[in-house]
Amino acid sequence: MGSWSFIPLLAMVLSAIAIAVLRRPAAAVGLADKPGGRKQHQGVVPLTGGLGVFIGFLLIQPFLPVEQGGHGPLFAGMALLVACGVIDDARDMLSTVKLGVQLMAAVLMVAWGRQLVTTLGHYPLVGEVQLGWLAVPVTVVAVAGLVNAVNMMDGIDGLAGGTVLVMLTWLGVIAALQGQVSLLVVITSLAAAVVGFLFFNMRHPWRKQASVFMGDAGSMALGFAIAWFVIELSQQEGAVLSPVAYGWVLVMPVMDTLSLMIRRIRKGRSPFSADRDHLHHIFLRAGFSPGAATMALMGLTAALGAVGVLGSLLGVPDVLLLLGLIGVGVAHYVFIRHAWRTSKALRRLYATPQGPGILTRVHADGVMLRTRPIVNGWRFNLALGGLYLALFTLTLNPWVSALGACMVLLATLFALPSFLRDAVRLPLFWASLGLGGYVVARTLGASSVLPVSPDWVPLVLITGVVSIPIGWWLAQVRLQWPWLFTLFLLGGVASFVLHADWDRLDDGVLSNPHAWGNPSQTGFVASIGFVILLAMLFSGVQRLGIGWRPTYQVGAALLMCIPVLVVLVATGYATGWLGAMAGVLCFAGITLMMGIYRSRQFGLVGALTLLLTLLVGLMTWQVLVSDDRTLVEGLLEPLQAIFLTLKGEMAAAHAIHPGSTERLMLWAQAWREWRGNVWFGTGSMAPGDLGLWLDGYQGFHSLYAGVAAGFGLVGLLGFAVVTLLLIRAVLQVAIGKIWPSVWAIGLLNCAAAVVSMFFLAVPIRDPGSLALVVLLVACGATAAFHQCWIAMRSQPER
Repeated sequence: MGSWSFIPLLAMVLSAIAIAVLRRPAAAVGLADKPGGRKQHQGVVPLTGGLGVFIGFLLIQPFLPVEQGGHGPLFAGMALLVACGVIDDARDMLSTVKLGVQLMAAVLMVAWGRQLVTTLGHYPLVGEVQLGWLAVPVTVVAVAGLVNAVNMMDGIDGLAGGTVLVMLTWLGVIAALQGQVSLLVVITSLAAAVVGFLFFNMRHPWRKQASVFMGDAGSMALGFAIAWFVIELSQQEGAVLSPVAYGWVLVMPVMDTLSLMIRRIRKGRSPFSADRDHLHHIFLRAGFSPGAATMALMGLTAALGAVGVLGSLLGVPDVLLLLGLIGVGVAHYVFIRHAWRTSKALRRLYATPQGPGILTRVHADGVMLRTRPIVNGWRFNLALGGLYLALFTLTLNPWVSALGACMVLLATLFALPSFLRDAVRLPLFWASLGLGGYVVARTLGASSVLPVSPDWVPLVLITGVVSIPIGWWLAQVRLQWPWLFTLFLLGGVASFVLHADWDRLDDGVLSNPHAWGNPSQTGFVASIGFVILLAMLFSGVQRLGIGWRPTYQVGAALLMCIPVLVVLVATGYATGWLGAMAGVLCFAGITLMMGIYRSRQFGLVGALTLLLTLLVGLMTWQVLVSDDRTLVEGLLEPLQAIFLTLKGEMAAAHAIHPGSTERLMLWAQAWREWRGNVWFGTGSMAPGDLGLWLDGYQGFHSLYAGVAAGFGLVGLLGFAVVTLLLIRAVLQVAIGKIWPSVWAIGLLNCAAAVVSMFFLAVPIRDPGSLALVVLLVACGATAAFHQCWIAMRSQPER
């Protein structure tokens, strides 16, 4: 490594020197861009950045400590495109001629460089997809397409160079993983040359606008180089990544270009004509500065590349990676197709209104929304960053999510007077504070004589003492909710991708619950996720025919509901099944009632959802879980075990269904301990000496049984009061049209699922499940704050 560690620095310096030297003669030979029309930059700007990058990259080659004989066609193809780009920058070449040169460079890569796309990955039913005789035309078209895609990205300062740098970084990481040192050195030297260009092109505190543009010479040559690197890496024997993973690295420029070309052709225009409908133009219309738009799109490119690279390294099947790419393409199409609305959403994300807290009534549905936060400045930004971090990593990494929650709590501490001014008005705040304090005091008081259960800390966290500050901030960022919810869903998908055993799943081992991740946590999260998706589906159906968003929302919810239900059943987590069924029954009941009083459409949705859930669940049970048992047999076994246990025939019951027998025995022990101190319990949720089959149990396998045994009737009543206050708050904001009714339905469905699962298990032992419960309580607290603010009628500036 030490023998060539100076190479990147030298390449960067040579590129920067070449760009600085070429700036003066550029205008004299016509290599300069003048403002006017769609070009809104200030002054005459040289178009020699790409030429300088190529010169720096070429000059560094003799210094490379590895043999570069095989990359002669790469340099030749780049030189051809640089020459074409220089002529086009100076004299405006016809687009057809330019396309012809790009195709010539692609043919050069295939004929001389022997770089061909021969395989596209491994897929179910068809196996390895080999292109055969199609390899040559597919490679030529793909290379020319990528060259055009990178060229079309050169629209604002730093965007093309920054995006290329991100893509080269990922390709360098892959080359290092594959041990292709020669290619790694070439990629690194080109990336360093691009950094030299970005000193002149990207906006930063010492440069208010670009002093040099890349020009077609640079963008086309860089697109060609990236195409070469991708083919050489992906088609290498023993490649560590699937070919489809590289699509995620390249998706940003390719997706934007394909979408634009399709729209231009539909409008009867040339696909190569210029306009201001690129993705970065939407960011600019949303209020982003050119520098902020560049950084946002660079970050998006890096994140998408991470999905492909990490997903392939973790063994995610090619078909899922491909389906994800298609999903990204559809999302991009929707985003661009409805740019006038999406730019408004981006504007809300980028520049949340500041100033006094106000409430605005939206006349379309009578819903009242808070459009400005109570607390502004760095405290608001700290809390908002914490919310985004916590929600995205909620199931992905609960410890990182806890860090996000700590950021929110820290912001609350610095805004304590404002928080307390609102919180003390809520009965929920006092009930949660009293319940949390009681649990802590009772546990610590009994710790000297009884073993302390590990469940007491999670129990304190779900009392609301943490959720109420989070809910206070959520109540202030109403305009951020769609983005927070989207990030929460993406985090859930990422969590499943990271935790599933893809080797087993790819080999067809579907009936093992552990192949789908931690069965209890995956089952709990899938249960809540399914119920949330039902609410999302209902929300879309309720508004069908009003704009374009409900249609896409219904489609997305339907597409996600079925795989989530399949995962839920496949985990074998029966508690999660019952929780999801409770949520579905709640959903069906509410929608049937709405069908009676409002429109048959809503009732029909509820009934059909219930039937579809039963059908998909039965099919999944039979295929993945049953082990040749019928569903009736699967339900009868625990019922028989329960009947025998109640008769006192423990051995026979345990032989039929150990889980049901042991659970009943634990509950009987909890009953005995509760009766010893009905009001205050033992102070510990850990059972005493149980014997028989129960050695090793740390709890009573029911949250309610544990609370009753450890904290008595006072603890049970305390949790009942907090739960009822949360439900009341959600109902009030729906009845008062402070929230749309479907939001309240979604939360009530989740509450039904969680309350049901607490009867049969202690899900809060799993960090991800605990974090999700804390979030649900925070959503209820958000409803309480909104109801409080509406009751106050007017909000003074704080």
